[in-house]
Amino acid sequence: MVDAEGRHNGDPCPRCGGVATTTYYYNEGFEELECPECGYSSEAAELDALARYESELVEAGVRRSDARPGAGPQPDSPPYPRRSLKA
Repeated sequence: MVDAEGRHNGDPCPRCGGVATTTYYYNEGFEELECPECGYSSEAAELDALARYESELVEAGVRRSDARPGAGPQPDSPPYPRRSLKA
């Protein structure tokens, strides 16, 4: 589990120079900086890298693109039931 402690240290934002930033310190030994004024997040590059390649859900060893018509979810339908989340 990843848990962080956020502190307002007054560290300047690298994008806008604002000092209303929050630095999050993780027990795992890394830090993240976020700026509410301009929306800067130090983890944005890593998140972009995760979303860089398209992927698809694989169920029961069959990719949706390989499924025969009429055999399971169609390519334009979600491969899992959609339902609203409750907090």
